[in-house]
Amino acid sequence: MTSNPSNHARYGGPEMAIDGPKTALIQTLLSRRSCRDFSDRVIDHQTKHLLFTAAQSAPTKSNLQQYSLIEIADPSIRQSLQQLFPSVAWAISAPLLVVIVGDLHRTQQINAAKGHEFRWDAADAFLNASVDASLALGFMIAAAESLSLGSCPISTIRESTAAIIRLLELPKGTFPICACAFGYPTQKHTTLSPRLPQSVVVHQDRYQPVDMDAIHGYDQTLTEVMGEPKPRYPERYGMPRESTWSDNLARQTSVRERSDFQSSCEQQGLWRRDQMD
Repeated sequence: MTSNPSNHARYGGPEMAIDGPKTALIQTLLSRRSCRDFSDRVIDHQTKHLLFTAAQSAPTKSNLQQYSLIEIADPSIRQSLQQLFPSVAWAISAPLLVVIVGDLHRTQQINAAKGHEFRWDAADAFLNASVDASLALGFMIAAAESLSLGSCPISTIRESTAAIIRLLELPKGTFPICACAFGYPTQKHTTLSPRLPQSVVVHQDRYQPVDMDAIHGYDQTLTEVMGEPKPRYPERYGMPRESTWSDNLARQTSVRERSDFQSSCEQQGLWRRDQMD
């Protein structure tokens, strides 16, 4: 079952409509949807420049700016990505494809040039770079939405992390986080995907126990708005009597995915295995 997006707020229905002032920015953020069907319309250089500038306007830990953004324009690289990840061919063929990279390499190179040794804790350094990159991507997506561009982040590339590192010639100290496809949508409107209720996500002063009744209610809301989700890993767990968001979450996170990500990051010099055990 699908519904007109204008009849649903971010939490799944008009009864959950958001009160308060609606600036243009707020409207853009609250109406954001993933786009998986792009037109052939080219994104001009000026617009790309604005998107990258928006990304670089995001907050960053101590102004260290530990991320890089790789625009994939070379047809041969796109073809290789298509072969590696045929399930997201629609994203790889988007007018603008950007790979978001956590970048400690640049930091380490500056350290060496200044005669210092890079000695940050591996886990903390990895987290700082990941957060910097994620904030930059979020700003870039928000800017794209304000310009009537659609977008969709793609974490699938980490299913073959080592291949991505080779293909993009990522130096030691860098790691791929995701790709993101940008383009002008072919459809004007798509259904707005509901999010978990704030009662589950927003805590007051202390972390509160998980409300499984609210999770069940969210399962029902998401199915009503988006339709019953495709079950994850049916070959392992069989077909459920009813497929829901929470059942899929449990199925997906019970399987070790992207098995080469940790070993690839280790080879990139981000950590040693004994540091992670």
